[in-house]
Amino acid sequence: MPVKTSIFSFAPTCLPVSKEFQKCLAQALNLHPQDLGNYITLNFRDKSYSAANGGFHPVEIAMQKVEETHYSILYITDFSYCDGPYPELERDVDFDIGNGMAFSRYGGWQSIREPLMAELYGLWQSNFVAYVDMDAYDEIKVSSH
Repeated sequence: MPVKTSIFSFAPTCLPVSKEFQKCLAQALNLHPQDLGNYITLNFRDKSYSAANGGFHPVEIAMQKVEETHYSILYITDFSYCDGPYPELERDVDFDIGNGMAFSRYGGWQSIREPLMAELYGLWQSNFVAYVDMDAYDEIKVSSH
């Protein structure tokens, strides 16, 4: 049974989605509720994040509309700068819920059901919620396609 958050609800996934995480998603969706299409991309960004100074990693979350205000999470991608003389922003962690796969920079692609991936997701989710709660992301964009 989906959990209702604000006017939005979210379909269960192969990973546990906490009520706090759902609240973060609903708050972002509420930024542009009239413009939401069948596919939504949420981008959370700390504009001060850089390779030199660090900060909070940019996060992208894609969702698909199942019903009028009911969404299914397709993927969650966390980006970070990679080391080197010319650091580039690259995928650090990726939870491809739609395909049942998860990626970590140092572990590569694995089944999302692997215990280590579930543990990584739990840690990522709780950190993300904490960062949103402390207003770490000063730019949140909602795109609809």
